[in-house]
Amino acid sequence: MSKLSYLLFCMVFALAMVVSPFISSAPVLADTTEETTIGDVTDPGTLPDSGFYFMKKWGRSLQLMFAGSDAEKSKLMLKYANEDALALKKMYEMGKYDVGAKHAEQYALQLQNAVQTTEQVRTRQGEDASEELVGKLEQNYLKQQEVLLSVLEKAPEAAQNGLLNAIENSNKHVAAMIATQEGQEALAQYQEQVNQQTSNMGEETKIRVQQRLQVTHGQAEQTSNGSSEQGTMTQTQTQTQTQNQTQTQTQTQTSEQTMQQTGQQSGQQTMQNQGAEPNTDPGSGTQGAGNKKQQGK
Repeated sequence: MSKLSYLLFCMVFALAMVVSPFISSAPVLADTTEETTIGDVTDPGTLPDSGFYFMKKWGRSLQLMFAGSDAEKSKLMLKYANEDALALKKMYEMGKYDVGAKHAEQYALQLQNAVQTTEQVRTRQGEDASEELVGKLEQNYLKQQEVLLSVLEKAPEAAQNGLLNAIENSNKHVAAMIATQEGQEALAQYQEQVNQQTSNMGEETKIRVQQRLQVTHGQAEQTSNGSSEQGTMTQTQTQTQTQNQTQTQTQTQTSEQTMQQTGQQSGQQTMQNQGAEPNTDPGSGTQGAGNKKQQGK
């Protein structure tokens, strides 16, 4: 990289650092729609169709880069997911369905990153460290899904698929996290809350949503049950291996004892044979004496 390129990079980097705190709070075009809040986020900030949206993405990357821990990263990612959900609401309300469908993929990915980072906290620091993060993520996501469902019901059928995919993918990761962290009872309560959110929807849209969510909830239950079954299988395999090792050792010891006994018997038989050799030919002594007498004569 040349000095000029490096200098330009540093200038852009510094500008992004200065502007990034104001990007997410930049005012959007005024409208008469009712204000919606998710967590502590009330405004999506710069929308995806803006020419300055890349600055917002840079600002997010810088904030994550300088985050001090995985817990802080998880909170930031959840905040970004809240903003993206509100941005989706704005885009669909303005009829920008193509841009909204693409942004729905980014929203689902952002939430997935938040879930994965929370899982890292649980793995590295224990369930006590991640308990608060999981609870906050669950509450915020239920509000996100409520917002997305309200937009989905008003959108044309041709524009619903992108939102349905986002709802399905994000719900899958959240349900799996709850099943792993809090167990089947908490997962059942979460599923009941999700079902209540769809209860007031139109019948056709309600069926489409529930079909998607039933699949993801079933996968979450299988993941949780699979973890328990895998642990049981591992214990069984360990016990089987221990038994096989014990049998192998016993067989080896038995073989060694047999070989020792066989060697001892062979040695005794050899010694007996060597001791009997001088007497194997009774006439040999007489013949020797006869030869000595003939030599004397």
